[in-house]
Amino acid sequence: MRRDKALAISGLSKHKYYYKPSKNKRGRKPTETTFLIQGSDVERVDNSVVIEEIKEIQRDPDTDYGHRKMTYALLLLGFIINHKKVYRLMKQHQQLKQKNRRHTREFVKYRKVLPSKPLEVLEMDIKFVWVEEHRMNAFILTVIDTFTRVVLGRKTAYSLKQNAIKELWTEIIENHLQPNDCLKKTLNIEIRNDNDSRFIAKSVQKFFAENKLHQVFTHPYTPQENGHIESFHAILSERLNRITFWSLDDLEQCLILFYEKYNLHRIHSSTAYLPPMVFWECWENGEIETRVDVRKKQIRHKLLRPYHELSGKMSPREVPCHPFQSPKGFELNEKNEMYGAETFLQPSV
Repeated sequence: MRRDKALAISGLSKHKYYYKPSKNKRGRKPTETTFLIQGSDVERVDNSVVIEEIKEIQRDPDTDYGHRKMTYALLLLGFIINHKKVYRLMKQHQQLKQKNRRHTREFVKYRKVLPSKPLEVLEMDIKFVWVEEHRMNAFILTVIDTFTRVVLGRKTAYSLKQNAIKELWTEIIENHLQPNDCLKKTLNIEIRNDNDSRFIAKSVQKFFAENKLHQVFTHPYTPQENGHIESFHAILSERLNRITFWSLDDLEQCLILFYEKYNLHRIHSSTAYLPPMVFWECWENGEIETRVDVRKKQIRHKLLRPYHELSGKMSPREVPCHPFQSPKGFELNEKNEMYGAETFLQPSV
């Protein structure tokens, strides 16, 4: 009988099967304390403090992380801890999330986006949300930067027409593209979208051409070609599906909080386990190492400084330890709340 089949029947893991106990060594016991850095001070805290922080982070449904993302959330709070210890503590206190079963299927391996810098490839799409007030769907138009995963703008209304799309992109140009001198940098900006009638409209295509923006369309029935915005909409759906919206104002208030939390606080695995805005700032400061795997068509980022040194910089506790300079186009007040980006902080119906 083959090894793996025998182990599956017996219920043994490979670790237990190959483990050979030593006569004199019993092994090292798990540590009961964790280092916590607060400013210039380093102290040992009991593991119960870590568990309380984990429960506090998971109490918010939008930051209900598994052990991997939870590790980076704790690092941003100043804890010196690795993913193995986080897994052990979460398992001991029944805080682990149930694994999703992955179905065997073949994924597309072409037409993937490999941007090398922010604002190089942008994606936009429309999502529908049911509102009870008029018993009809509201439209949410979102634009996302594929490199940093930052949401650049949003429009919400019962009816979205061509003018609304041009208004949103005018705000994005004024708030992000112009402050970052995209024309002077000769940055070829690509805009990806599906074949929605509003995106195909000649007036919209003419608007993009006049503003030196290269608009491309995905093939029919291939949402993976617009995968970044589709992934964002999946995250957004998890949030919206828990709520019944009785009016457009209720939906707008929920979206304001969600989009702010997504940009400033929610950890993203594709951005070196940092919130999108923090990742953008670290990239501009040269603190991110980017590696492109051409064969697998993947981009991987690595933070070049310890995570605990970012403690307070847009951490889940929203208590800054030192000032945070946001990328051009965004401004932050003393409470680390974003303002000035009217694209998605002011309702537009």
